[in-house]
Amino acid sequence: MKVLVIDDEKPTLSMFKLFLTAYGYQVFVAQSGEEGVAVYEKERPQIVFTDLKMPGIDGIEVLKRIHLLCKAHAKSVQVIIITGHGDMDKAIEALDLDASDFISKPVAKKALDASLKRAELRIKQSSERKNFDEISFQRTDTKLRVKISGKLTSNSETTEKLGKYRNKSMLEGIESLCIIFDQNFSIKKDGISWLMAFISEIRDVGIEITMEGLSYNYIRFFQMAGLHEIATIIESNTEE
Repeated sequence: MKVLVIDDEKPTLSMFKLFLTAYGYQVFVAQSGEEGVAVYEKERPQIVFTDLKMPGIDGIEVLKRIHLLCKAHAKSVQVIIITGHGDMDKAIEALDLDASDFISKPVAKKALDASLKRAELRIKQSSERKNFDEISFQRTDTKLRVKISGKLTSNSETTEKLGKYRNKSMLEGIESLCIIFDQNFSIKKDGISWLMAFISEIRDVGIEITMEGLSYNYIRFFQMAGLHEIATIIESNTEE
């Protein structure tokens, strides 16, 4: 499988190339956004890592151009954004532009492994033309467990079904809510706002909230967004 890494910092490129080659990928690198888009157009890698902040065109513009090329050639690609400290707003913008995932600098091996695992899962689902946007509920005594798959937006079927629990009568007898995120979970900006508002409302009526199943990168992202302040995020060891 082909992977392209776009970053203006040579040490970052060297690190990615070392690990990705060892994992068996065919690796291409580029030191600018312009070069990266050109390499993508020539090689058509299935996975692209791109830094957000670069001279010339930045990672957001790279993301836009690559998706336009994909659309023109009826191809799909997993674009993973490399973020630095303080890039929260840009990371959210990238999610709204259908970035597959994000990974923070300095890049940890655990984070890299998690992003690759999610990207390969999405590639497999795309080839099988599977749609995993769904939600399921399981109640046991005073505990409600909710499993979420696919992309979460403020007007999705998932939020419509989950939103019914804003009605206090639906919460009668429930003491704890556990939200379990599937491996293919992703979210957009309006989905983040909706989820934070929903969790705040549930917590305010005295219900304990936990979140499980998030990828290593999404845990870090949700912490940046402040979700860990209103819900307990349980880290999983399944990606190690």
